[in-house]
Amino acid sequence: MGLIPVRGNWLGLAMFVVVGGAVALVGGFVFKLSDVKTMIAVGAALVLVDFGFRFACRAQGKWVFGRDAGGYFVFLPVWILGAIVILLNSLIGAGVIKK
Repeated sequence: MGLIPVRGNWLGLAMFVVVGGAVALVGGFVFKLSDVKTMIAVGAALVLVDFGFRFACRAQGKWVFGRDAGGYFVFLPVWILGAIVILLNSLIGAGVIKK
């Protein structure tokens, strides 16, 4: 059996692993933040980093949704996945969604 190919691009995968992992480690283990606060910070970091890459490539056109402008993971831009992480963890923190 071979490896399962990752749909998206290497930049998107690197954003999840490096940026998301670093923020989760620092927030969870160094600052001892709750899971909700840590994951909101991860989502915010993913949004900021992806928009930073996309803003740098804005001359290409379609920089907000373009596949060549920033990170993609599975079939969505990383900034959308970061926003989903923020939204879901905000709802969990507010008690709207039970853990």
